[in-house]
This record gives sequence, structure tokens and C-alpha cells, in this order.
Amino acid sequence: MNPFQPNRSGSEKGGNHRLSFFSFLLLLIFAAVFSLCKESKPLSPEAEAGRGLYMANCLACHNANPKLDGAVGPSVANSSYELLEARMRGEYPPGYVPKRQSTAMTRFNFTEAQIKSLEEFLKQ
Repeated sequence: MNPFQPNRSGSEKGGNHRLSFFSFLLLLIFAAVFSLCKESKPLSPEAEAGRGLYMANCLACHNANPKLDGAVGPSVANSSYELLEARMRGEYPPGYVPKRQSTAMTRFNFTEAQIKSLEEFLKQ
């Protein structure tokens, strides 16, 4: 018997069937994983502009995902226009209780339109 030729005597039961079964199982696993992945809805042009502002200016302190706390800054998801406008000046709106007591927030000179687009992105 030549060790370099496949055994055709039938003693390797299920070789091809076993390979087919594992290939099918692997395919099912991939299908299950991909079916569980949510497709994110596209952002409006205003929210996309806000996303650009956030990525360029806020990531140094806040998390890339606004719903999570960052290394320095807290989560900022769903922040109101009033809060964003006040924080750009280094203040808080009247009656607002901060998530963290910190004066580390950088001041920004964003326009009203930029703050509105940032608010739109943070509402996503």
C-alpha cells in the first residue's frame, strides 16, 4: 500500500460526509451571526455634519460611541441644544446637575448651526 495515495478500500467512512457536515455547520453559524447584526439607518445630512464635528473635536475626551462614558468626559447621547450651547461656553444651563464635577471641558466657538447638527447627531 502506497502511503501517498488515498485509501479507496472504504475504511475512511464518512470523510466527505464529515467535511460536508462541518462546512454546512460553519455556513449556518455565519448566517446566524450576520442575521443578528443590525443595519444602522443612514444619518441625515445635518446629523452627518454633527458626526464630523463630534469625531474631530470630542473624541479626545468622550467615547466614539456617544452613549458610553469616555476617558475624561461622560456620555453625551441625547444632549439638548441648551446643554450643548452652555457647555461650549464652559457653563451649565440653569438647574442642570452635571454627571461629573469637572472644569476640563474645552470651550468651542461653534455656530448655532453647528450646535444644532451636533445635537442632531447625538440624538441618533
